[in-house]
Amino acid sequence: NWLGDNNSKYDSFDEYQRRLSIFKENYFKIQQLNENYGHGAMFELNKFADQTEHEFRNTILMQSQTSPIHSASRYMKFPTVRDVPNSFDWRNYGAVTPVKDQGAVGTCWAFSAVQNVEGQWFMKSKALAELSVEQIVDCDDMQQPDSGQADCGVYGGWPYLSFQYMMHQGGIESESTYPYCAGLKNPCEPCNAPGYNKTLCGPSVPYCLIKDSCESKLDTTKFISGLKVVDWKAINEDETNIAGALMIAGPLSTALNAEQLQFYHEGIFDPPVCNPKTLNHAVLLVGWGEEGSTPYWIVKNSWGVNWGEHGYFRILRGKGTCGINTQVTTAILH
Repeated sequence: NWLGDNNSKYDSFDEYQRRLSIFKENYFKIQQLNENYGHGAMFELNKFADQTEHEFRNTILMQSQTSPIHSASRYMKFPTVRDVPNSFDWRNYGAVTPVKDQGAVGTCWAFSAVQNVEGQWFMKSKALAELSVEQIVDCDDMQQPDSGQADCGVYGGWPYLSFQYMMHQGGIESESTYPYCAGLKNPCEPCNAPGYNKTLCGPSVPYCLIKDSCESKLDTTKFISGLKVVDWKAINEDETNIAGALMIAGPLSTALNAEQLQFYHEGIFDPPVCNPKTLNHAVLLVGWGEEGSTPYWIVKNSWGVNWGEHGYFRILRGKGTCGINTQVTTAILH
């Protein structure tokens, strides 16, 4: 029973009818997808099955901004990697926290950035700590207006700008002292961060409460002791290099065009057409492998454990699929 499994309740019978007809349309769409993909990924009536494509793009994915072009000095310098093992997975080393659920807001960028920092902190301190995504959502107003990027709270943002925010702010709280609430079923109502850029981000949130906002919640005395982001680096688009960097540096932040991931169930995602320039979702690379002769990335998502492969997905590696290799970044800790 899909309604029970997904804990879906509608406000009225009309809404129920509307959702049911969307669900039926999606049922046929998914059958079509499974026929078209043949052997690669499988699709299912999952938690997003009562949403139209348009709703999914507007609520779960981020609004597309121009992708940043990083300067040459920003790229991580290490010897060219020619050969990497057939498989590698940071989950086997304890560097990855449990899968989270962002809810129906565009906060994936904050999850991607924070989870990269969790991995960096693990590499440095050998302790796995869950860090505050909500602090980033509420407080981070970093922007690069000249080139058209900004962090926009529930409307989207860029992991590399979050790293700049953490450098500037001097630290981050833990998930337990500043818990996530923006996308929950009875969400908090944070106001936009103080320097919110309406030109780049769009109108401010229509309704908000000061008590739910950064100015009321942020407590710098609760920052994780010793955790300081001092810099950030990008990794070039060569996917063998990315694998090398992942192995050396820990789980990496990246972004992709996730429009066709709405109904993903399992397998190696490799859509026939997927514009690599439309980056609308940020995620975390945690490893790679091969199935038969097909190489793939292992990617941690923030759509809950009841999506995909227990909250993860696999995507074809080596062909720049959906732009997965174009915005790979990592924080550098003190």
